[in-house]
Amino acid sequence: MEKTDVAIIGGSAAGLMAAITVKKYYPDKKVTMIRNVKKTPVPCGIPYIYGVLKDVEKDIIPDQGFLDKGIDILKLEVESVEREQKTIRFTDNTALAYDKLILGVGSKPFMPPMPGTYLKNVFAVSKDPEYLQQLFIALQGAKKVVVIGGGFIGVEMAEQVAKMGGAVIQDRICSTEKSGSSINVTIVEMLPHCLMLACEEEYCVEAENELGKLGIRVMTGSQVESIEGNSKVSGVKLSNGETLPADLVIIGIGAIPNIELAKKMGLKADPRSGITVNEYLQTEDPDVYAAGDCASKFSLITGKPSGIRLASVACSEAMIAASNLFNPVRKTNGALGAFATTVGNRSIAAAGLTTKAAADEGIEVIIGEAVAANRHPGGIPGCIGNMKAKLLFRKDNGKVIGGHISGGEAAADMVNIVAVAIQSGLTAQELATMQYATHPLLTASPLFYHIMLAAENAAFEMAK
Repeated sequence: MEKTDVAIIGGSAAGLMAAITVKKYYPDKKVTMIRNVKKTPVPCGIPYIYGVLKDVEKDIIPDQGFLDKGIDILKLEVESVEREQKTIRFTDNTALAYDKLILGVGSKPFMPPMPGTYLKNVFAVSKDPEYLQQLFIALQGAKKVVVIGGGFIGVEMAEQVAKMGGAVIQDRICSTEKSGSSINVTIVEMLPHCLMLACEEEYCVEAENELGKLGIRVMTGSQVESIEGNSKVSGVKLSNGETLPADLVIIGIGAIPNIELAKKMGLKADPRSGITVNEYLQTEDPDVYAAGDCASKFSLITGKPSGIRLASVACSEAMIAASNLFNPVRKTNGALGAFATTVGNRSIAAAGLTTKAAADEGIEVIIGEAVAANRHPGGIPGCIGNMKAKLLFRKDNGKVIGGHISGGEAAADMVNIVAVAIQSGLTAQELATMQYATHPLLTASPLFYHIMLAAENAAFEMAK
C-alpha cells in the first residue's frame, strides 16, 4: 500500500491552499491531494466562462505549478476512510495510508425540494468542468433562461448569460452602445432585493438597475413553486400562479457542505453547519482537520454559527489547518464575509454586517457615508463621479463592523481595507486618521478618499 505523510481530500480552494501551505511549513513531508474531477476550475470564475471567457478550459487551474512543488495529485473517488488504520480506500479498490488528513471536500449546490429539478436543461452551478461544459452547450441553444436566486451566483450567472446572448455592457471610457440580449433572461428572487443578504439595500437597487440595462428582468419578492415540463423544462411556476416560459433554468440559491464522507468516518457533522472543528480547524480526531466550505464556522463579529462559504474563507482556513498539522499554533477568528462583484457598469463590494443584519442582532450603529469621484480631477477619463462608501460602526465602542462600496473596480480593494479594519477592531477615529495612498489616475483625492471621509463623518457624529 502506498503511504503519504499528509493526505488532502478535495482539490479546490481549500485543498490547493492546504497543499501549498503544508509544503511551505513542512517541506520534507510527502503531500498527496485527492480530487474526484479531472480538472479544477477557478470557483469564482465559473459565471465568466459563459460571457467573458466563452470557454470552460480558460477557467481551469493548471496542475503543473502544484506538481512542481512536489505535491502529488490523485484523480480518484474516495470510497471510505478508516481512521483507526489511517487508510483511505478508493472506488478502484486501491488504498493510501496517511499520517495526517485534511478534509477540504467543499460544498454542493443546494437543490430546493420542489418538483421539476430533475428535468433536462435544469442546471445548478457545479464545480465539475464536464458539467459546466454541458451547461455551456445547452446555453448556446437557449432563448428563455430563468435564474432562480438573486445572490452573487445568480446575479453573475444572469449577467454573463445575457452577455453570452449579445448584451453589451456600456464602457465607461469609450461609451460603447449597449444592446439587448438575444437570450431572454429572468432572475427570480424571494427577498425584496437581489444581493440583499450581503449588501445595503440602496446598493442592491443599483445592481438591479444595471441588470435592467442589460435587458434582464428582475422579479424580487417572488417564490418558485415548481419547475414545469415533461422530460425537458418548459417553464417556472411561481407561487402567485404565474408561469415563466423557460427552455433552460439555472438554480443558484446557495450551497450546502459535503459531510457524507465525514459522517461515514464517524466524525461529528451537521447538514447545515458542516464538519465540526475547533479553533485550530481540528475535528474530534486529532489527526484529521477540515477547512473550507465543508467545515463549520462562526461569525467573527457575533460569534454565532455562520453559513458564509467563500473561496477567500476557504483559503484562510486551509492555511490555518495545514500549518497546525504537526504544531498547532494558528487559530481562526471566525468567518467575516467579504464580497465583491461587478454588475453591468457598477462594482459593488461589502464586508461584515449590513444595517439590517446589525439591527437583527440588536447592535446599535453609527453610519458614516461618503460620495466622491474615484479620480482627481474628475475630468480624467474613466472617472466615476458618484462612487460611494457606507461604513457601520458600533455606537458603544466605535469599532467598524460593516462596510459597503459602490462604484468602480477599486470597490473590491477598498472593501478589503474595511475587512482588515473589522478584523483588527479599528474605530472610526482610527480609520479616519489613517494614511492612504492616493494618485490622480487611481484613486479619489486625498481630501475625499472614501474610507477616510466616511469614517470621519461617523467619528464626527459620535463626538456630538
